[in-house]
Amino acid sequence: MSIIAKPFGILVIFLSLLGGFKLMGGDLAAIWHPSELVIILGIALGAFLVSTPVHIWLKTMQSMGRFFGGDKVNKRLYSETVSLLEELARTARASGMLALEKHVVNPGVSPIFNHYTYVMKHKALSKFIVDNFSYLLLNPPQSQNFEHHLMDQIDGIYSSMMEIPRATGKVADWLPGFGIVAAIMGVILTMTLLGGDMDVALIGQSIGAALVGTLAGVFFAFAVVAPYTHAVEVMIRQDKALLEMTAAFMAAYANGVSPNLAVEIARQRIPPEYDLPRKN
Repeated sequence: MSIIAKPFGILVIFLSLLGGFKLMGGDLAAIWHPSELVIILGIALGAFLVSTPVHIWLKTMQSMGRFFGGDKVNKRLYSETVSLLEELARTARASGMLALEKHVVNPGVSPIFNHYTYVMKHKALSKFIVDNFSYLLLNPPQSQNFEHHLMDQIDGIYSSMMEIPRATGKVADWLPGFGIVAAIMGVILTMTLLGGDMDVALIGQSIGAALVGTLAGVFFAFAVVAPYTHAVEVMIRQDKALLEMTAAFMAAYANGVSPNLAVEIARQRIPPEYDLPRKN
């Protein structure tokens, strides 16, 4: 269901625009001006490319795949994460911390990690788990605050991921201005039609085409790019909550808490929409 939610929403947006205009008695051909779209969307794309580093381009493309691919963070992922953390903790308690080394050094061939496919598909989460169990294997001194270390990592990951909506949010702010640029260019063309035997109908069409530029800029800003930006922010906050739940388990485990209690501590950090039942 979640995989069709975003395309359905986009369909509703465009049908509302075009259907409403049609109900007003408008001719859809009157608002179809590809040249205006080339100007507005082309400038917007160029401005995005100029204003962001290459790695943000790639991250934005990845976020678009996730946007249309459905919810990456769900109850199944939370369940697998808690189960993986519990299994790693129980393995370390039963066989010693060094028993985890073969799993965290190469998680791709670990029978424990490969049992949790949803976790392995979430690269930021799986890396966070592997990196921090590897850190614990190095037997850090008690003076090193592990919980602060985990939170600092999450803040860094969150700040890096937020570069995507910051960049697309800027584009949304700029799009109405790009629409005005296209509209002004249309007005300039209209001026060339004045004088002599003026064709009033042709002038009217030219002015209408210029106004479509303003319409398109505002529409794509507030009905396409801004909602996408907000959706990415929501996805990033979901990832952060997932990492914070993982950090809560790992901090409790590092402080000598039993796996059962660590699971309960982690479970209490799960958002209500993904809440997992307590184990009997």
